[in-house]
Amino acid sequence: MSNLNDLHALIVASYDVDAAIPHKRIAANAAALRTDSPCVTPEHTNDALLEFFTERPEQGNVAVVDGGRPIGLVNKHIFMEAYAKPFAREIFGRRSCIAWMHKDPLVVDELTPLETLLKLAVETGESVLKDGFITVRDGTYSGIGSGFALMQAMSDLEAEKTRQLLDSIDYASSIQRAQLKTSDEHLAPAFGDASLVWQPRDVVGGDCYFVRRFAHGGFAAIVDCTGHGVPGAFMTLIALSWLEQRSQQLAAGAEVRVDALLGELNRYVKQVLGQRGAGAATSLLDAGAAKNDDGMDIAMLWLPADGDHLEFASSHLALMLVDPGGEMPEIIEGDKAGVGYASTPDDTEWPLHRLPLGRARRALIVTDGVIDQLGGPKGLALGKKRLAAYFAEQSGHPAVEMGERLTRFVRDWQGSQARRDDVTAFCFTTPERLG
Repeated sequence: MSNLNDLHALIVASYDVDAAIPHKRIAANAAALRTDSPCVTPEHTNDALLEFFTERPEQGNVAVVDGGRPIGLVNKHIFMEAYAKPFAREIFGRRSCIAWMHKDPLVVDELTPLETLLKLAVETGESVLKDGFITVRDGTYSGIGSGFALMQAMSDLEAEKTRQLLDSIDYASSIQRAQLKTSDEHLAPAFGDASLVWQPRDVVGGDCYFVRRFAHGGFAAIVDCTGHGVPGAFMTLIALSWLEQRSQQLAAGAEVRVDALLGELNRYVKQVLGQRGAGAATSLLDAGAAKNDDGMDIAMLWLPADGDHLEFASSHLALMLVDPGGEMPEIIEGDKAGVGYASTPDDTEWPLHRLPLGRARRALIVTDGVIDQLGGPKGLALGKKRLAAYFAEQSGHPAVEMGERLTRFVRDWQGSQARRDDVTAFCFTTPERLG
């Protein structure tokens, strides 16, 4: 799965992934809610209508039909309550049953789609819930649908939409996790003593990572895209698709410059999303795209095979380096320019940090979901300083353990607070070079 089109096709296909699994049948139109209820005519007296309802205790309303065309609807409860009043039978008994008829009920063709019927019911008002609605076939009376049946159909429709949405998101999650599997397999070969934590806030997330081991070194990218959930997940597919394509060139021995890669990715994202910055629109289509401003924070690392230095370039995400002695980490901040945003010029350059390696050190990169997580006794953000202090305390432990340790630390800090964002953390031990 090496390009964005393949990934997008799989997301779209997710909507049909369980089409063969039977689910509760959803009413397609008004006919599915209709019952073949007998009707009355204007010639029926109120005494006759009383007899009609007495003989049919299960029927809550009746259509009044004149020449096959429905002209009104009588609600049984309203009729019986009015007819029970003193002298009502003596006064109205021999009069036409239209006396208590609702003269403007909802009348729809029985082939009216369910969603259209629901819209018409809302526009008609609460009388539909009490009186129901009348169905016709070619203008001729065909039956009655109850307000309860309409409410049940509405509930079933919403439940089915929710089920389809959740099913598709679950399937999208499996696709997203599949994209990360290869990186998991390359983690130890590329960086040795290392661990990765990836915890999306929702079923799918806007964070991702990319790790590859090449003959001439190890490469890693930690990505925090705009948003979380489904919008963020689609952004990760853009990032992962580009990284996968670029890794094929790196595998062939191409020179690795992580700062240049950030520049290339910036231009790629802007091109894919049509984000050209303010005043750059040249057509109505461009003007619509210009309203978008999506992108990502991303850190890239390159560890050459000889292991004598580490190259780092980043948009926003910081790199922490700590010695085993437990002193406060050295923090190399990421550049403030975001990748792919409309406000980021195409020719933006990110600084390249070339860090010489000596004794083994622990390295850590986290996304904002760690630093911005609220918690503690005062409900404050965890913050970079608090994270750095914890990282220093844990410097004596192998990096492979840091994923689990950091997860517990963030969870304990979070306490009863809600998770704010996706969480990704990458920790590894740099190679030791003595003499």
